[in-house]
Amino acid sequence: MYKAILFFTFILFVSSSIISAQGRMTHEERVQQLKERLKLTDDQTKKIDAILVKSDKKRDEMRNSGDMENMRETMMKNMEETNDQILKILKPAPKVEFKKIIEERKNRMQGQRRNRPQ
Repeated sequence: MYKAILFFTFILFVSSSIISAQGRMTHEERVQQLKERLKLTDDQTKKIDAILVKSDKKRDEMRNSGDMENMRETMMKNMEETNDQILKILKPAPKVEFKKIIEERKNRMQGQRRNRPQ
């Protein structure tokens, strides 16, 4: 179970990184999407925004470190911590929806992986 959660966290992190890198969704758009989908209060939105800013900074530091061997493991740990912090802020109904978001991103990433030329 722990490995599955860790895997889902990594998928969420990678998918959000790819989306940001491709210019499809800015940080602000990501926060706004979560606010709307999870029906966040302004206070929750500010807290999640701060969590995501910190996570993005860590992700960028990892990319720039050049440590490719440990990058996957470190990224997965970072996303797990980020998701845990977000889940602590959410009430029960938004927690369920946030877990759906994680699952959707996981499924998208698996689909992209299957369609990738080898």
